Amino acid sequence: MSWNSDTASATMTAQQFKIVLQVTKEVHSVPEERFAAAEIPPEHTTEILRFAREIRKALSAGGVEVHFVSPDPSDRRTLRIREPSEAEGSGENPREFPSDVARHWRSLINVTVASLGPDELRFRTGYGKAEVDSASSPLGALFGG
Repeated sequence: MSWNSDTASATMTAQQFKIVLQVTKEVHSVPEERFAAAEIPPEHTTEILRFAREIRKALSAGGVEVHFVSPDPSDRRTLRIREPSEAEGSGENPREFPSDVARHWRSLINVTVASLGPDELRFRTGYGKAEVDSASSPLGALFGG
């Protein structure tokens, strides 16, 4: 996966983030071996969950702008999370998160969805695979996958 692009950005609605958060919170229901098989370091699952919860808290005050930071300054990625009615740049609370961890977020979601299966996924999160895929698509746009 090559991401030596110029500034990349994507927007996620607060509803999409709610779905992403619900699935992310289920990481502890998935055996670590499944994440290892997907080459997701165990500490990254914990960091992603912690950061998702931080975003949830920040969203209560308005939109959130997440900057995925990398040692390579040319590799800058931004995810904006806001209500559809919010204007660009209004009330955004900036947050930073390391790109090397964030690039695993969509894979973590995919592994969680596959591990839970359709019935358990709907039971635990209230959402189906298609809804999760759609909601997490901004992460795929930023990091591929």
